[in-house]
Amino acid sequence: MTDHARTPDVTSYLAGAGEPGDVFAALAAAGWAQRADPRDNTEATAPNGLARLVFQPESEEYAAGGPLWKVEATGFPDGASHEAITRRPYGWSAAFDADVPVELIVAFLRRLVDPAGIDRSAPVPDDALALPA
Repeated sequence: MTDHARTPDVTSYLAGAGEPGDVFAALAAAGWAQRADPRDNTEATAPNGLARLVFQPESEEYAAGGPLWKVEATGFPDGASHEAITRRPYGWSAAFDADVPVELIVAFLRRLVDPAGIDRSAPVPDDALALPA
């Protein structure tokens, strides 16, 4: 039996592209700096410089079938970037194409910039990501 109280409304996943400004508003509220290049590609950078978001509608990468949005993070385990020669930085990236609703990108970014961080101690139930039957 499906627990409908926990079943997501998939219509939200099928929303339109949305307004890019919503993404930048969420990041501005968290103190991220924003700059646009002459072609209207926009980059937002975290206050500590360890993460950035790129919105690239006029880039060669996007024109060649690449992502419209890129989020990248990099940093050193203890924040000691002076150890760059001997230690490899941690890093990750996420990419979103033009079909991903802006609301989902905003939700991702709000979680990323949440000062409380991500609680990795709480296990994720096996059925938490299960799709409804």
